[in-house]
Amino acid sequence: MVVAVEGLMTASLAFGQWTLQEDGRLTTEGRDIQLPPKESHVLRLLLTTPGVLVTKDCLLEHVWPDIDVAEESLTRCIYSLRKQLEGDRGLIATVYGRGYRFNGRVRVVARPGLVQAVRAHTAACPACGWCGERV
Repeated sequence: MVVAVEGLMTASLAFGQWTLQEDGRLTTEGRDIQLPPKESHVLRLLLTTPGVLVTKDCLLEHVWPDIDVAEESLTRCIYSLRKQLEGDRGLIATVYGRGYRFNGRVRVVARPGLVQAVRAHTAACPACGWCGERV
């Protein structure tokens, strides 16, 4: 079942041992990390398109709208996310010169007892619909 992208931007998303909560907290057994808003937004965009390349331009455009920021801001954000994920750092892959891809299974946790798999239903970025590619 393919889940509507609009719902994914506000739902809790589970992957591996982690859950990105609706409010931007990253949780696992015994840990509750309040991610900064930009990190939470980047992670959510990647989680909504598992296995799909999300370009740097797409991430910059949707996480820092109407602000001219350097790629370094995105690079630091990805670095921090990987650090928080500890042993699961490989879930966020770098496609050099192009962008990032989430390598893992993602489940939508809409409410207790309801879990759905997230599958990339198109090769498009969830935010803009044009910049993602299957790789």
